[in-house]
Amino acid sequence: MTDFRDRCVIVTGSSSGIGESTAILFASRGANVTVCGRDKTRLQRVVDSCLHAGQDAGHTNRVIAVPGDLTSAHVRVDTIKKTVETFGQLDVLVANHGGQFLTSNLDDVTEQNYDKNMDMNVKSVLFLIKEAVPHLEKTGGSVVVTSSLASTLSGVQNIAYHMGKAAVDHMVRCLSLELGPKGIRINAINPTLVGSTRIARDYRADLFKTGMGKFFCDSHPLRARSSTPEEQGEVILFLASDAARFVTGECVKVDGAMANKGYPRNFYQGPLAS
Repeated sequence: MTDFRDRCVIVTGSSSGIGESTAILFASRGANVTVCGRDKTRLQRVVDSCLHAGQDAGHTNRVIAVPGDLTSAHVRVDTIKKTVETFGQLDVLVANHGGQFLTSNLDDVTEQNYDKNMDMNVKSVLFLIKEAVPHLEKTGGSVVVTSSLASTLSGVQNIAYHMGKAAVDHMVRCLSLELGPKGIRINAINPTLVGSTRIARDYRADLFKTGMGKFFCDSHPLRARSSTPEEQGEVILFLASDAARFVTGECVKVDGAMANKGYPRNFYQGPLAS
């Protein structure tokens, strides 16, 4: 088990799902953690869970919350500033925030929808990393970005989301060349559909109970089930740890081999498309 004692970690999008589980995992292994999200009530619940996890592990870690929408520049600045002011340094940035603002196909995509997808999934991630780099350079820190399996699998719906996540993957590859000489590593995970994330629940309430959503989960080659947030979080912790000290510029699929199989036939037809 990797020990993150005395490390200072930011996990964005941590009021639920992968981000919540990742923040709790870091806390359970001794890290000082900043959690970020738009819902103050859910965020406070995660703070409490992180504090409990740290105490259970025998650590005296600290946890702070910085609520807000990271598409706003001042929230990105505040997130980095308050972390460094509180903990004195920054060792790991987990850029996990994102959103899927639904479109259909090319006929239905709008400029407003396109801009919302790109602002949340690409622009806000890039400029949050930029804000963090001076502090990560001091500690020889690392960045882990949550991308998506959608970056590598083509689909006829949600074109802006797919495009944005593909951009995130290439951003990671490009930044690895720029940040490597500064001693900063950057990697990404590419999750499959994770059943208990808010992005999945908001997509369709019955996604994992009926119709094509259930079929998608059942189609995973590995044990025919969807992934859990904790399984994604464990890979994030590995990439952020010293065990991965010579790994950078990688986009790691955490998908139960779904990418090798592709989307289930007619995934974008039937109940899911309605």
